[in-house]
Amino acid sequence: MKKAFSFLEIIIVILIISIISTFLIIKTSSSLDFVNKTNINADIAQIRSSISKENSKNVLLNDTSILKLDDANIEEEKSLLFSNILDKPLISTNSLKKEIGKWIKTSSNKYKIYITNEEYLEFEFTNNSFNCISSIELCKDFE
Repeated sequence: MKKAFSFLEIIIVILIISIISTFLIIKTSSSLDFVNKTNINADIAQIRSSISKENSKNVLLNDTSILKLDDANIEEEKSLLFSNILDKPLISTNSLKKEIGKWIKTSSNKYKIYITNEEYLEFEFTNNSFNCISSIELCKDFE
């Protein structure tokens, strides 16, 4: 006579699999948040470093012209942002898409980047400095 799994054994196996998969989903989600935050921090550091490099170059050359970060259009998708200072410009998106980790040019000197579907960081380029103008708590998390 063949012995099959009992209904109780099948339920227990399904329960164990669902607990393990729930744990993995939570872990994956937090890992993706960490990766996004790290990428945003790297972008900010790269932009600021490039601005500093350009400012130093202008001082050495006795050039008083005001630095312009890019020639991209406002709220235009797939534009090259920070093309005047970065070797590899960042590809833009627009505010309608709210793509996490992608930059949006909101005015001639303002940029924002979504860190979640609802939260975003906003930066302003004034006096040759790239400063966070979002809430203090958000800015501190990404400074």
